[in-house]
Amino acid sequence: MKPNFALHFTDDSVSLLRRTKRGWTEVGQSAFDVADLSAALAALRAKAETLAPDGVTTKLVIPKSQLKYIELIAPGPDLANRRAQIEAGLDGQTPYDVSELVYDWSGKGPALQVVMVARETLDEAESFATQHGFN
Repeated sequence: MKPNFALHFTDDSVSLLRRTKRGWTEVGQSAFDVADLSAALAALRAKAETLAPDGVTTKLVIPKSQLKYIELIAPGPDLANRRAQIEAGLDGQTPYDVSELVYDWSGKGPALQVVMVARETLDEAESFATQHGFN
């Protein structure tokens, strides 16, 4: 199932985007330091509910400032070894323990592009969305 909305976080604001046939379009946005953030988000949610009366499903877009990209050499040869090599390469890349990171990679040879984010960051974003009524 593809979500019909996205909450796009930046370091100082959140935008509500709607999926359309032409791509994502902005429904509205709010700065985090607005006088009444809950009211601003309730207004965005109300717009979403008007646009999608059958239900609002939302994906979360994490700010790039919270993601770290690196290149690692992880030749494998199998998936279990490759995963272990990646995790060894992640060690020390952030203030977090590797067990506290969520990561993904792409690449076909031994050189991989890896992106990581703190699990805590994902949990905070999900809690924020849930708290403000975004499914």
